[in-house]
Amino acid sequence: MKVGSSRYCLTPEKEFYLIGYRSDNRYEPATGVHDDIYCNSLLFEQDGKKVFIFSADVIEFEESMADDVKTLLHNKYGIERDLVLLCATHDHSSVVSYHRSWYTNKFDQEYYDFFIQTILSSYEDCLDSLQTATAAYGKEVIRGYYGNRNHPGQLADNEVIVVKFHDEAGKPFAGFVNWAVHSTVLSADNTMLTSDLAGEVSKKLYDSFGFYPAMIVGAAADSSNRNERKGSDFHELERVSTALAKHISEIDTNNEIILGSIRYQTLFHVIHHNMETVHEELTIEINKMQEQLAEENNEDKIEFYEKKIHNLKKELDVHNYHLDIKGVVINLGNIQLFVFPGELGSKFGIEMKDSTISLGIICGYTNGYYEYFMPKEEYGLSFETIGSKIPKGDPEKIIKKFILASKRLNDSKI
Repeated sequence: MKVGSSRYCLTPEKEFYLIGYRSDNRYEPATGVHDDIYCNSLLFEQDGKKVFIFSADVIEFEESMADDVKTLLHNKYGIERDLVLLCATHDHSSVVSYHRSWYTNKFDQEYYDFFIQTILSSYEDCLDSLQTATAAYGKEVIRGYYGNRNHPGQLADNEVIVVKFHDEAGKPFAGFVNWAVHSTVLSADNTMLTSDLAGEVSKKLYDSFGFYPAMIVGAAADSSNRNERKGSDFHELERVSTALAKHISEIDTNNEIILGSIRYQTLFHVIHHNMETVHEELTIEINKMQEQLAEENNEDKIEFYEKKIHNLKKELDVHNYHLDIKGVVINLGNIQLFVFPGELGSKFGIEMKDSTISLGIICGYTNGYYEYFMPKEEYGLSFETIGSKIPKGDPEKIIKKFILASKRLNDSKI
């Protein structure tokens, strides 16, 4: 197999606005650039077939944008649409300019065109840098910096996987880190552009890796450093990113893994929800919050409850919800990518990785954003599921389809 790589800066050159957190300061221009945001790309080629991974320090990719990019790359270079992966690190302090439907309406066509051209340039650089490669990996459960945010003291999917690609001389030249954690050390009060946790860890790994790894976020719906952090400013970001980069750099990556033929299986799942039971749950939750609001004296908490009640009431206007979900399982020899356009509960990530005989890599936040998909036992326990448009039990059905697709690929000859 041949592997190519590229890296580009995505920082805007003119005034811009931030994305994430749905805070009022996102209506005002960013106050500066703390550190640049980047994209890291990988291209895999075997027997004329290619897989392209574009990982960027953004919060999400709209499905419409992903479809445009897939068509553009297919028409220009012949790559199959299902083998194009736009992966977001889920950075809540990134730029909004590329996003057409974000609620602040700060879309910038000029920046969007720049973004699309950067994807094309990244692909072309990957093509130009293709070289015969071998692969090796390592993995380790890292504790103490993030965990299950809904169950303090418990782990989420804390396994970190490092995959490195080596040239014919045995030197690593590209690779990726697969982990499952929100890239959200900084709070909603931050008004400066930053790559936050994922981007900072990638930058800090350069000294030990010799390249900037693409950061691929897995099943991180319920995983963050909320219960472990000692602050929410840039000092805390420096502490946590430095410590995590050190831990990751020390993971033993001497496990060889065979790169082989590129094969894939697409899967589909349709959700059509009449929202009646959701409205019942929402009404109960709104009544609880209104009771809490009536007894509250703290101004910050009063504002929090008022905003939350306002947002929940808007969901009562949604009477029918339809979603056509598309997932893909891709084999790169003995590396298997589970591609999902949303936020999966950490339990599901562990389940899918444990189900495959290959090295399982969860690619969440990829080619779209379909909100939270949590285990049925978690419903009603946290904001991810209260008023969820995803019916209880449907995420389990989707995971079964992923595992079946994985089995079909692994049962066939590599």
